[in-house]
Amino acid sequence: LKRKPVDLILVDCAMPEMDGYDFVKWLRREMPSPMCETPVIMLTGHPISAKVFKSRDCGASFVVTKPLTPSILLERIRWLSKDTRAFISCESYVGPDRHVRNLGPPPGTTGRRSGDLSAEVGEATEGNMDQSAIDDLMKPRRVSL
Repeated sequence: LKRKPVDLILVDCAMPEMDGYDFVKWLRREMPSPMCETPVIMLTGHPISAKVFKSRDCGASFVVTKPLTPSILLERIRWLSKDTRAFISCESYVGPDRHVRNLGPPPGTTGRRSGDLSAEVGEATEGNMDQSAIDDLMKPRRVSL
């Protein structure tokens, strides 16, 4: 990786010697930028929630279950190509921003969960408040008890 940068990394969470979680932690913390920000798809044959959370927490961009199908892999790669999440680097975590649940899928893709929010924003349901109305709402008032 140091000699030849790549655009995407697929890694199995259960590799011999260094498991996928340790590899992703190493990539995120030890490789120089921009290589440390390379999208990583974590592969697992047993997608229990503990493995999904561990993948997310080590800095993986996405988790895909095996057996892998070309259509699912292509869909996830497209999702990652449109991903606009910030890259976070702090003491306890290095990787893509993990707060994606309420953002919905990237524009141009369909959601896979019934709870995903649409990226489409509809028309306003009411007009904007003017500043005097906002000031009136925020003004302290005396309350009699």
